[in-house]
Amino acid sequence: MSRIIALTAAALLSTVLTPPSAAHAGPPGDPAGARAAPAGPPGEPAGVGSAQAVHAGPPGEPAGVGSAQAAPGEPAGASPVTSTAPAPQKSAGAASVPPPDDPVAERLTALLLAAGEAPTGFTLQTDAVDDLFARIPAEIAACGKGARVPAGTVYREYVRGAGEEELLVETLAEPGGDAARAAVTTVAGVLPACTSFTRAAGELPAEMGFALSPYPLAPKIGDASAAVSFVMTVPALKLTVKGRLLAAAAGESYVTVLLMSEADPAVADLEAAARAAVTKLS
Repeated sequence: MSRIIALTAAALLSTVLTPPSAAHAGPPGDPAGARAAPAGPPGEPAGVGSAQAVHAGPPGEPAGVGSAQAAPGEPAGASPVTSTAPAPQKSAGAASVPPPDDPVAERLTALLLAAGEAPTGFTLQTDAVDDLFARIPAEIAACGKGARVPAGTVYREYVRGAGEEELLVETLAEPGGDAARAAVTTVAGVLPACTSFTRAAGELPAEMGFALSPYPLAPKIGDASAAVSFVMTVPALKLTVKGRLLAAAAGESYVTVLLMSEADPAVADLEAAARAAVTKLS
């Protein structure tokens, strides 16, 4: 397994010492590797919504208190590791799978790139620990201001290489045409005002730094698109990862595709995946 996935997952498991939330196990018939964020208010722009909208719990629940319940049993391959660090709180914005009777989420999940539709060599990442990577597009759009995977968003991760050296992540939401284009505009306007931000220690008990830069010769995809290059660093884990993000509006939908690798990302594959994702929406 790649350092991108293995080190972050190991740090998470060794500190939190709790099994993955039941919210990460899909309902019957849910394709392996698919995840979804809690449904939000209609018309909320994907990737632009306020943290309050994403973090809101059921009526009467204190702000910032998650409702996900832990599943019984320890994840395969996990060993009990003692840590003196305090266990972080699960945030209310953590990804969850919608109930089986949520037709919108089920339809969107079916529109994510499936096995064989991602670029050659990529396979579904079925044992993702959390939305550690799926939230990156929203974080970039908000310059790190507490953004999570936006409400109503489904996502899927793919890996490639003998050691899963490359990670490809797709997110998909259907906020409406105007909101989708507004989300793209937000990503397009991140630079030069925002060139870096830090994700504070939380589910991952180490800070993660992001340095943003232009994406040279970014392609035009869908009705509107925007792109950003970034470098993610986790100093405590001595990890540096290069990434590129493509965001596009297509009809009523907003889709993002990002590719991360310790080596230079295969830009042609990222762009092919983004085009395939948008084409699947038509």
